[in-house]
Amino acid sequence: MKNTFVKKGLVGLVSTALVAAFAVATPSAAQAADLTCTKASTKVETCTGTDANGAKFEIRMPSNFNGTLYVYSHGIRNNVNLPAIPVIAPAGELINYAPEVAPTEIVATALLKQGYALAGSGVSTQGWSLEEGVDGALQVLQAAKDKYSKVSKVVAWGNSLGGLTAQAFAEQYSGAVDAVLPMCLADSAQSEITMAGDFLWGMKTFFNPAIKGFGYSAGTAGYYEMLGDLQAVLTTLLALKTAIATNPSAPAWPSTSTAGAITAIPVRSAVLLLGLISGISTQSKTYDASSGPAGASETTFSVVLSPALAVLENGAEAAALAVLANYDMERRAGGIVYDNSKTNYTTRLGDDAQVYAASLSGGTYTAGMLQYLAYSPRVTASAEAVAKLNSMYQLQGKIEVPTITLAAAADHITPGGAVTHLINQYNASISAGTAKSGKLLNIWNKPADTYSTFDASGAVTPAKWPNGVGHCQYTTTQVLTVAKLAATAAKTGKLPSSATAKAAIKNDANLFIDPNFLPPLLKFRQ
Repeated sequence: MKNTFVKKGLVGLVSTALVAAFAVATPSAAQAADLTCTKASTKVETCTGTDANGAKFEIRMPSNFNGTLYVYSHGIRNNVNLPAIPVIAPAGELINYAPEVAPTEIVATALLKQGYALAGSGVSTQGWSLEEGVDGALQVLQAAKDKYSKVSKVVAWGNSLGGLTAQAFAEQYSGAVDAVLPMCLADSAQSEITMAGDFLWGMKTFFNPAIKGFGYSAGTAGYYEMLGDLQAVLTTLLALKTAIATNPSAPAWPSTSTAGAITAIPVRSAVLLLGLISGISTQSKTYDASSGPAGASETTFSVVLSPALAVLENGAEAAALAVLANYDMERRAGGIVYDNSKTNYTTRLGDDAQVYAASLSGGTYTAGMLQYLAYSPRVTASAEAVAKLNSMYQLQGKIEVPTITLAAAADHITPGGAVTHLINQYNASISAGTAKSGKLLNIWNKPADTYSTFDASGAVTPAKWPNGVGHCQYTTTQVLTVAKLAATAAKTGKLPSSATAKAAIKNDANLFIDPNFLPPLLKFRQ
């Protein structure tokens, strides 16, 4: 986690004038506008437009077009404007409706040079915009086909929520695409909100009861409550980081905690427990959960400290996501959607109680923390709101065209268990006769066994973000490799053979293919 400075009075700074300054009008529904096409060079024509729902879209067509079009769906974006908030939005952030045609401009340029056309929608509504994203993908695809008759093959692809959008698009519109490439696939809204919500509820319960977390008020009051929670979360995480850095063996609990007797337990153990019961990865960009500084403290650091520090680093994003996502979901569904009223966190922890016994400070302390959680006030969702949330499209595993996933087991926002769920759904659909066998290939991205580095004093020295950890952290080469595999599959109608796929990734030590590798499902599905 970065060293952060939390400004005092964040919510107080968000005056009516500031809210007005951040106001951005939501695109209004309109008929699809005519395309505006320009050629920045003789090699690529760029067309922009607005679809029938007001979503902006973009199409890029190279002069050496080979017949294959990639339709890209972007990941989740904030559905509210944010003032300057350390870590989360350092310069402030407006709602972004701009279209994207690829994960990065470097990837886009490389694909265009190879003769592939690109398209993408900005989506009419941000937040958990799965349904709007599917509609945006459909409309930009139609616009591209209307403009360019030479489009013969289509690959739907995307990152995170965009990966889920691409898969949902292919399932709902049979025959619309010829291959699918969901990368860092998100699970359902309920699965994702449970993971992030469990961590946020744990922070509130253990460390800072001032965090509201759930049941935001309507209108401006709820907006202020959400901003206040972001401030409280950052302040609490900073206090935890400082305490662990000051005294790793027995770090103090934040002064905001009201957890009573269990505060005698090292707070790092409580942080790790929250990560384990919610499903937050114990590997982060800085901590590999295996390495320690050379010398007497090597084993202690690797076994006791590293997993907790990784959860703390990952948890910063997870907790912020929980605040923003809960606020979004509650507004969409009309009530509380997170529910842990019947969750058994002892069962959730399971065998990890033994695996991480040293870092959890032993069985007695672990049982004490679990007991405290068991008797703490829970959150009960609105049945109507949950029903509305679940009325959104749920993946069926109805795979009819070649589908290639790229996922990382250590992704702390969209864990690899989302792909495991897709595999389970796909197998069930094959048995039911609603999917074709031999259409799903899963490529996994893993970090090196060790990557944490330390200086001469034994302090960790964060290096460049290691490949295989973090959210959607793929190299340009990795993305282009799987994109080309998907394009070939679209043309042939078949997945690459195992030998071909393994040959394509053989020079990348972080990528592997193993049909027997199944990361645990997200906690909501266990």
